[in-house]
Order: sequence, then structure tokens, then C-alpha cells
Amino acid sequence: MRRVAAVAEYIFKQSFRNKILNVLIMFAVFGIGFALVISELAQEVEVKMVTDFGLFAIGLFGFLTLALSITVQMFEETELKTISMILVKPVTRLEYLIGKYIGITLTILMNVLLMLITLMVIIQIRGGDPWSLKLITAAGLIFISLGVLTSTALLLSVISTSVPGALIFLFFIYILGHLTMHLKHLAEAINNTAANIVINIFYYVLPNLELFNLKDKIFSPSGLFSPRYLGFVILYASLYSFATLLAAAYVFEKKEY
Repeated sequence: MRRVAAVAEYIFKQSFRNKILNVLIMFAVFGIGFALVISELAQEVEVKMVTDFGLFAIGLFGFLTLALSITVQMFEETELKTISMILVKPVTRLEYLIGKYIGITLTILMNVLLMLITLMVIIQIRGGDPWSLKLITAAGLIFISLGVLTSTALLLSVISTSVPGALIFLFFIYILGHLTMHLKHLAEAINNTAANIVINIFYYVLPNLELFNLKDKIFSPSGLFSPRYLGFVILYASLYSFATLLAAAYVFEKKEY
């Protein structure tokens, strides 16, 4: 456990040593601040618009943080060969992979918390309730969805032979992951058996990111904030992350560096 924590600390520090990531975080905070300008156009629904825009920005910039972190780590491992130096030490590949997952998710968590605090300050300025349980829950589910994407990104990073290839597939999964509900409806509407099989494969294999998207439900009388639904989503995220990390660990053990 100590070696896993050491790897996680190393990955976390390496992420924040990267100037591009620091610029991205600053840009993310300013992006949330732009909600103040947007809210001027909304008049009586300004708090709702600020909340919707802010949560959208948290999800988007959280994903960009993940993509950049994976890019930095893959570049260091493939080009600078840092992974060879790390694995020479008494650190197993499984410990390195778990530590890497924790380190990247901690980086994302810091970014999400910073953006959420900024959003809460803006909501307070606009006369809303910054401590709304639904707001905090929606932001928490965004972070959990990014944790699912992180495990998927790690699987892609050990399968892919190039950084651009892993990033392209990650963006592909991110987009389709938000369209899985529509894919399921499309499969039900199409009578073609082959098309149904392909669509269902995408539906069940790709992470269903729309399960975590509650930003549009905060101001609606929906049951999606019930303990039962939240428990289901957390269970889904845990099982999916465990399965993808297990697959990543298997491929990683077989991979030569």
C-alpha cells in the first residue's frame, strides 16, 4: 500500500509540474467565471443558467484535465522511458497501475473542487443557494464519471502503441458515452439485426456517461437524486472501473518495455 501511495504521489506531483495543465486549470476557473456574463442574458432564470453552464464546464474541463494527464504520463513512459526506471524499483506493475489511477483521479478531484468552489461563489453572488445538496451531488457524479473514464483511459494507454491513438479513442468514448441512451433507442427503432448487434455492443461495452449527468435535473422534480438511483450509479461506476482496471492490469503485465 505504501508503494501504491508513493506512485500516486509521484503522478500527482508530475501532473501539477506541467505548465500546460496549470494553464488549463486557470482557464477552467475563468471559464466558470464566464457564467457571470452569461447570467446577465438570463434575467429571472440567471441562477439556473449559471448552474447549468458551471456544471457543464466542470465536466468538460475535468475531461480535458484527464486527457492532458494521460498524454503527459504516456509521453513520459514511451519517450522519456520513466516507466523503466520506476519498474526497476520494488514496485509491481499492478501497484504502479493502481497508483497511477489514484494519482490522476486526485489531479481531477483538485480541478473539480476548484471549479465547484468558484461556481458556488458565483451562485452566492447571484442570490442562489450555493450549498444545494443537488448541486453538490451533481458535481460529485461528474467526478465519479471522470473516474470511470480514467480507468478506461488507462486501459487505452496500455493497449495503444501511440499517444495520439489513445487520445482519439478516448475522445471517441467520451462522445459516444454521452450518446448511449440515444443508441439504445436507435437500436429499438431499427429492424436490421446486424445493426442492432453492433449498437448493443457499443451500448453495453462503452461507459454510460449519461447516468451521471444530472445537471439538467437540478431544477426539475425528478427522482434521479433518490438514494436508490445514486446507489445504482455508484455501483455501476465501481463495477465498470474495476473491470476496466482489471483488463488494463492483465494487458500491462504482458506488455514489454
